[in-house]
Amino acid sequence: PVTMKSLQTSHISQIVPDLLTAKLVLVGSPTINNGMLPTMAAFLAYIKGLRPKKRTGFAFGSYGWGGQGAREVAAALQDMGWEMPEETVNLQYVPGKEDLDNLKEVGSKLARAVE
Repeated sequence: PVTMKSLQTSHISQIVPDLLTAKLVLVGSPTINNGMLPTMAAFLAYIKGLRPKKRTGFAFGSYGWGGQGAREVAAALQDMGWEMPEETVNLQYVPGKEDLDNLKEVGSKLARAVE
């Protein structure tokens, strides 16, 4: 099953149980002040302390001018030893329909690969 969580509406403690049983985790963050969202940074630091292994990850995000947010997410997942079979997707400004369709395809491809 696919579960989508938002750090804006869910506390970290509500997200972690699903993450600890997931084989695949897709993590997205826009860029703010040339980095990932502070809530995402806190979430990834919390997860790192739990040391989840044997996970496949994927990072994506959007940016206006800097573009570091999604790259920082990808680096954090790689630092945890997660497999990252797809390149990070980093979209400038508001993603369009084609961008979102491409992201859905990447997600579907990754889901098939971990089944």
